[in-house]
Amino acid sequence: MNQLNLPFDNLIVKIGVTLIAGISSSLLLSSPIYAGTLNKNLIVNGDAEKGQGDPIGNAVGASIPVIPGWTTTGSFSVLQYGAKGFDFTTPTGQPVSVSGLPDANSPGPVNRGQNLFYGGGERGSSSASQLINVADIASIIDKGKGAFNLSGWLGGYTTDLDSAQLDISFLGQDNQSLGKASIISPTPEQRNNTTGLFFQSNKGVVPVGTKSINVVLNANYVRGRVNDAYADNLSLVVTKVPEPSSGLFLFGTCSVMIWGLRRKRS
Repeated sequence: MNQLNLPFDNLIVKIGVTLIAGISSSLLLSSPIYAGTLNKNLIVNGDAEKGQGDPIGNAVGASIPVIPGWTTTGSFSVLQYGAKGFDFTTPTGQPVSVSGLPDANSPGPVNRGQNLFYGGGERGSSSASQLINVADIASIIDKGKGAFNLSGWLGGYTTDLDSAQLDISFLGQDNQSLGKASIISPTPEQRNNTTGLFFQSNKGVVPVGTKSINVVLNANYVRGRVNDAYADNLSLVVTKVPEPSSGLFLFGTCSVMIWGLRRKRS
């Protein structure tokens, strides 16, 4: 399994951030809503396997595959692993061949299936979103006992700077933001200028009062003929924080008693 766990606190992709921020807020009103369940992946179709993938890599407009479970903007698409690529001509008349897209041998998840998420066949940022209702597990969250694990395989194409970022926003009763968490794809330098996807994760505690979680997969375009931001096997799991073990409590009590007896004898 190819994994790359890297710090991204200092990574700032300036191009397209303003656009994505506007897109993310508007998507909250139109994203499909799903019910959340404890100990299960809350993201619907997080592996891009529902529906068809683009076998070439340049689908635009009506040719973009339908992506069940997600509301999309721009040319956000689903790509088949091993897509054959395409040829195009630059504005200066130079012919260029796009090949070497992610395939079965590229760095990525072992259980990668047939498809992956893809920024799309146009020059521009894009995104996909969905809204998860966690009312069924609110009793656990409101006690501060809901722990989340956000993970996914994110990547890009050779030296291209296009990047994928998975954002989750914890929303209260009136959709006010209670907190956010993210994972982002490695830079070309961090992935040694190779085409592929790499595992990223983030963990924490779900803020008290959270009633829904907005999930947005942003494909941030920087340059190139297409948006080469890639993502696959996206996961968001909420679990209950374990209660203190009674056995550990008993051990601590016994330790205190033994210490007291020894002190009394001395």
